[in-house]
Amino acid sequence: MICQSSRHLLYPSLLLVLATVFSACAEPDTTGANEFVVADVFATPGKSLATAELSPTPQLTTASENLLSNTPAPTLPLPTVVVLEQPTLPILITGPTPTTAVAISQPTTTPMAACASTPPLPFGAIWQNIPQVQAAMRCPTGEPQDIPGVWQMFERGVMFWRENDHSIFIISELAIRQGQATDKWWRIEDTWQADEPEDDPSLQPPNGMRQPIRGFGKVWRGNGFIREAVGWAAADEIQINSQWQTFEGGWMMTGPNNTPVYVMVPLDEMPYTNGTHLGPQ
Repeated sequence: MICQSSRHLLYPSLLLVLATVFSACAEPDTTGANEFVVADVFATPGKSLATAELSPTPQLTTASENLLSNTPAPTLPLPTVVVLEQPTLPILITGPTPTTAVAISQPTTTPMAACASTPPLPFGAIWQNIPQVQAAMRCPTGEPQDIPGVWQMFERGVMFWRENDHSIFIISELAIRQGQATDKWWRIEDTWQADEPEDDPSLQPPNGMRQPIRGFGKVWRGNGFIREAVGWAAADEIQINSQWQTFEGGWMMTGPNNTPVYVMVPLDEMPYTNGTHLGPQ
């Protein structure tokens, strides 16, 4: 009886315990809501980070290129249609100031028979066939001479440096190309020294042209009328032997390989600083 009575008391107690356990499992656990949980960084994917795409570097526009380009060096303005009558700034000329060029008239030609001789080639054909040349030159005197020196072509003329007296002859063709019968030449002493600058880097010639250097450059930069008359150098300097034939009225001289021939008429006395010519023959 005692054992049965105890069994009846045990069952209700056991049921009460089981009910309490089931009740505890069924209720949510709110006590661990704020607990720190260590995640597995290799198993748990992380939150992706926002990325910003970089746009390509913009290309330079024409305006930008213009702003970034180097400013071109100044060029020396040279007139191309000015007829040079009276030179300006004769800084380096020795002797009297050059006078205005005058056209060579056609006076009575000296008969060839009156001359003791006729000039040899390449001067003879020009002297015999062009009345203006024979009238200006008159009779030849002496034999032709070889004059070594330096020759340079320019936009509108030439320069020739004579080795024997260091004279620079500047022959302009500006007026001839504009339809006039004659043009001008000048003779200037070469004073350039080896310790002087050869050129002026601030002067930039047009495409295909050059700035004259050394003695030619000093004369060219120092005399505005020469720059106006001949323009920029069109070729490099070359060494030549120029043929010179003197006449009663002046002389004829040749360029490289005896061409062209210039008929030179001085307008002053020796040592001659300026005059006129009839253009390249």
